[in-house]
Amino acid sequence: MAEHRLRLSDGASILLRRTGNPKGPRLLVSHGTGFAIDGFARMWRPLAGNHDLIVFDLRGHGHSGAVSPETVDGPRLTLDMAEVLAAVAEVWGERPVFGLFHSISALMALRLEAQAPGSFSGLVLIEPPASPPKESPGFEAFEQGRLGLEARSAKRQTHFSSIEELAAKFTGRGPFRHFEPGSAQELAASMLVPDGDGWRLACPPEVEARYFGRNLDDGLGERLKQVACPVLMLVGRDDLAIAGTPACIAVDLARLGGFDILELANATHMLPLERPGAIAVFARAFVKRHHQGTQVVGTDPRSMSR
Repeated sequence: MAEHRLRLSDGASILLRRTGNPKGPRLLVSHGTGFAIDGFARMWRPLAGNHDLIVFDLRGHGHSGAVSPETVDGPRLTLDMAEVLAAVAEVWGERPVFGLFHSISALMALRLEAQAPGSFSGLVLIEPPASPPKESPGFEAFEQGRLGLEARSAKRQTHFSSIEELAAKFTGRGPFRHFEPGSAQELAASMLVPDGDGWRLACPPEVEARYFGRNLDDGLGERLKQVACPVLMLVGRDDLAIAGTPACIAVDLARLGGFDILELANATHMLPLERPGAIAVFARAFVKRHHQGTQVVGTDPRSMSR
């Protein structure tokens, strides 16, 4: 893989890694809170043969390096996405860009596209967890879930004697019951960095908790009609019966924005670990459908305010 370490405007860094077919459509891929993009390799590796693939970990995650928790908030994360796009164009050439994003990275991309229409040529978004307005019927359920995640992540175990110790926390448990065999081990390996005789989380609990704590309503629903690129929402069907889940939020976002949506059976918010092959198939078809006729628009991060 070709690598470029992007120094963000606030001093944090993000490691951009390029693989795949440099002559194919360009596709950016990232992950959800607390995880790392290498843990989702089953989802993006099948796309490497046809796409100019650029994968990256969010600030404070995986290969991207440590950050202060105070640097994590909604506007800063949106600016991160804009600066990633600008760096990719500068380092590897300006061309149309598609995105395949899970959870918080999906929300970052959608916010950027609504703020700077045409930043992307198309987006495949897996359950972006946009906080609904307070007057929304799903607000209280979403808030309860968000605050619960913030509290639980702040108390997470940080050090492990082995990768298998962390993998065991995913294997066979209810929320992770649909994981493909072996995916828990791959996810755990991506989330850990060596530390003395053992391992520690690459994303510390205080940083993960901050991602959840600062995921607040910013009026995104009112700006969705400004989105200029095609969008495909992917949701796990198992969570649609539970009020306030990201799956339910994604359905509302698709309705408000007029986006296409697909429900995947036997799947939850952890779709990239449960149905990675299906996601790759849908993403490949989506990019192929919309790649022809795309134009370079681009986003200048200097034009964006915090």
